[in-house]
Amino acid sequence: MKTPILHLFFSCLLLAPLGHAFEKPLSIVTSSIEGEKNPDGSFKKWHRIEVVFEGPLSDESPATFRNHRLDVTFTSPSGKAYKVPGFFDADGDPANTSASSGNQWKARFAGGEEGEWTYRASFVTGENVAANLTGGTHGTAPDGATGTFVIGAQDKSGKDFRAKGKLEYVGEHYLRFADGDYFIKLGANSPEVLLEYGEFDGTPGHDKDLYSPQIKHWKPGDPTWGDDKGKGIIGVVNYLSSLGVNAHYFLCMNAYGDGKEAWPWTGADDVDVYDVSKLAQWEVLFTHFDKMGLMVHFQFSESENTNYLEERDGGGDFSNARKILYRELIARFGHHMAITWNIGEENQAKGTGFEKPNTHEQRKEFATRIRALTCYKDHISVHNGPAGKFADIFPQLIGYEDITGPSLQTFLKNPKLQSNHDEVKQWYDESAEAGHKWVVSVDEPWWGKKAENLVATLRKEVIWGSILAGGHMEFYAGSDDVKHIDYEKYEECWEAMGIAARFMNDHLADEVVSMKPSDELADEEDNWAMADEGRTYLIYLKNGGEAKVNLSGGVDQEFSVQWFNPRSGGDLIEGKPRTIRGQSEMVSLGLPPNSLEQDWVVLLRKR
Repeated sequence: MKTPILHLFFSCLLLAPLGHAFEKPLSIVTSSIEGEKNPDGSFKKWHRIEVVFEGPLSDESPATFRNHRLDVTFTSPSGKAYKVPGFFDADGDPANTSASSGNQWKARFAGGEEGEWTYRASFVTGENVAANLTGGTHGTAPDGATGTFVIGAQDKSGKDFRAKGKLEYVGEHYLRFADGDYFIKLGANSPEVLLEYGEFDGTPGHDKDLYSPQIKHWKPGDPTWGDDKGKGIIGVVNYLSSLGVNAHYFLCMNAYGDGKEAWPWTGADDVDVYDVSKLAQWEVLFTHFDKMGLMVHFQFSESENTNYLEERDGGGDFSNARKILYRELIARFGHHMAITWNIGEENQAKGTGFEKPNTHEQRKEFATRIRALTCYKDHISVHNGPAGKFADIFPQLIGYEDITGPSLQTFLKNPKLQSNHDEVKQWYDESAEAGHKWVVSVDEPWWGKKAENLVATLRKEVIWGSILAGGHMEFYAGSDDVKHIDYEKYEECWEAMGIAARFMNDHLADEVVSMKPSDELADEEDNWAMADEGRTYLIYLKNGGEAKVNLSGGVDQEFSVQWFNPRSGGDLIEGKPRTIRGQSEMVSLGLPPNSLEQDWVVLLRKR
């Protein structure tokens, strides 16, 4: 058996060609991106590490993706093992070369423990072995390959998620960074066709603008691929990040769906043949998400193709094609710092053909397979729909440990239906009562083609309505959801979200987990509150006016009073009075600093 040539490749972005990286066995190859390696030669904590193997010469064919399974187990200095799936990567640099064949096989990992790590590869072959978690025939290189490497400190700061570590579910209503605080998500749900970008290989592009309005936000030193491609979509990430938006939702498989042009394969019907260069280019984009502080929200399917993979692969409840889809995407992208794996958009929609809705048992089985493939405790969600219907998807899933929260489709505002605030609070409360707290997010506040007072309604009903119920949210851009948009058309919406995201993540990320929705502490029906009684109180005044709060949980304690403008952001403003003492009755906090009839936020902290 030929001895495999092993390499470690560690970088922030897949930019530098790797064609010469395999001339010297056991060499360390780094890209030119600053900061991926410490002066002492150690790899940086929480940065991507790629172990690259010379394996079977292969190409983009069904046999490559179905009949080989690479897994690599990384063991930390303290002895904790992380098993990650690997993948075929053609010539090792397909993002730039667009190669479809080669002998490079990889495993990606991001480690959060400093010291010497070891790894061991398992490489098996056999019919449909990639659809299984065990089994297969051993003996083909790089099976059994081992090695060591050292992880040292990292030097990132600010919004770069690598400064905070992996974002994971920890049994609370908020995800937490391994080396940081809890995270409050306010992200972009539109366009769902983000990946229908003509500068990705094998992607027609929804139209020809290629996010051209956002090219101006690309900066020297930012990534590109191939012949200077990618500036438009990288500019999108920069633009949203600059406004404080901290997530983006997208369909990674919409064959026969709304957009019909985003999929990980070489074609909509080629579900066994993955487009290696396209996926490498997606990796460039998602690495920039990490750097700029955006969660990567993967949507595995949509209502129109809910059971497409099962019907395409001969029927059944959980096809091999779907199992391999999960493996391929988690292998290539599961190392990113902040991830939501979403089982399906409008997963309950009733229709014909591929629109047959998933069953409760399918949703559970899908979530369990995703959980088995990722070595991290990533957030796993499922999306209901259409808006205002089929809310019964969630009671049957509450308490199921591999699903960590609902992805809600609601109305922006519908007086005849439950408000966003109340719906978030419902699932917040019910999941807590079941003993498995959910991370609850309004991910599609539907409003169709028109909405009166869009920005104010979004801000009041969805942004702060969700936050004060203990939840999270994403913005849906109406009829622009399924086409490339000029994001600046919705700049006021992004700004309103960014203002709230900065406020919550800058001021309350370390204590929000101890607070809970507490509307009964506010004096008006339109005012909402959440509190860690006796310590911290957050009150939202939807229509301004005098602020009053029940401080009976902090009798005879003194609290600072600070106001925050959710319309324009900025610094906290000292109240008049500046402090207040808790009493056994409703206490007045005074009037807003200005604009008395506008919405305001009040923050009280025990002194």
